[in-house]
Amino acid sequence: MEYILAYTISSPGKKTMKVSKKTIYWSVIGAISGYFILHPIIHIISVFHYPGGPLPTTNFDFEILKAFSVSMLPWGLAFLILCALLGLFWGKIQQTDIEKSAAILELHKALEEVKTLSGFLPICASCKKIRDDKGYWNQIEAYISEHSEAEFSHGICPECSRKLYPEIYDDI
Repeated sequence: MEYILAYTISSPGKKTMKVSKKTIYWSVIGAISGYFILHPIIHIISVFHYPGGPLPTTNFDFEILKAFSVSMLPWGLAFLILCALLGLFWGKIQQTDIEKSAAILELHKALEEVKTLSGFLPICASCKKIRDDKGYWNQIEAYISEHSEAEFSHGICPECSRKLYPEIYDDI
């Protein structure tokens, strides 16, 4: 997703908010529709729906133009700002939904790659080989490497080192 920097909060501990181009798009669409569509509709409804009964018939075209007059400018700007914010929130919801879907797909991919060992493993008490499903005895390293993502590196613990190499263990 391509982001643009919408604004920066300079307070310590706050981070910069990144907003996608789609979010800005919805904010602009909201502002335009609020000013040019919603504002005149609300004006017409307020003129023709009088609580004391219907007003005398007036020129409909004149009332639409009157919605954009200087005296109605505060209302027009209020609808513009309100709908711009609604568009911004709608775009942010869509952006968050896209990011969430991408994260879910990534987690599903990772889950498919994970191999796990579970259940009882028959292991020899003496040589520590593991019996597989076919009845063959395998080295523990080979069995675990085959059935999981684990890899092995070898070393010698101090007890085995003392037992296998007593002449050099004392020098170490």
